[in-house]
Amino acid sequence: KNKPYAIFVSNFLEKQTSKFYPFKKRYIINNFLDSKFENVKRVYVREPIITWSVKREKGLNELIDWWIKSILPNKPEAKLYIFGINKNNYKKLKKFNIYYFGNVKKSTLIKYYKISTAMICLGYDETFCLNAIESMSCGQPVLSFKKTALNNLVKNNINGFKVNNFKDLSDKILLLLNIKSSKRKILINKTQNYSKKYYFKNVITKWEKIIQ
Repeated sequence: KNKPYAIFVSNFLEKQTSKFYPFKKRYIINNFLDSKFENVKRVYVREPIITWSVKREKGLNELIDWWIKSILPNKPEAKLYIFGINKNNYKKLKKFNIYYFGNVKKSTLIKYYKISTAMICLGYDETFCLNAIESMSCGQPVLSFKKTALNNLVKNNINGFKVNNFKDLSDKILLLLNIKSSKRKILINKTQNYSKKYYFKNVITKWEKIIQ
């Protein structure tokens, strides 16, 4: 009735929202990073750790299956760190270098993101995915399917890679775990530089223009 202005956090969300809503005007302003994730010190020597911090389990069982049958046999020292999901019921997976941490503080996430090789965020139901941006701010490229908001967020060989299926995902994980240090450094730099557009100072100006 009042025809309000509408703010969307991503192009994906705006397109998914019916045009029948009588908004006066639609704007897209992305979410911004917590200041803790700004100017994170760059670490170029990475450990063979892959992280998962989505608090939903869709796709996780398939990832674990591929981890056990494909990734671990080719890279026995590789570790999968899973954040945000109850850790009490998964002790039996430690023998496969799969570790559950449950919910942790952002400082803990940063601690591990800075030394890890890549993050997996499949993107089944993301309207923006701040987790992915947080990962990028620590130099972690993101591996994702070509779905939802992550399809626009992830740029191949810049801040991550878009994969087609779990076999493709498994192959890309192995590629990143074995990448040359010179190429890893370039990818880390590109990934962290990309995240800067989501710093608070760069997003707040868009809000200021609308409010004014």
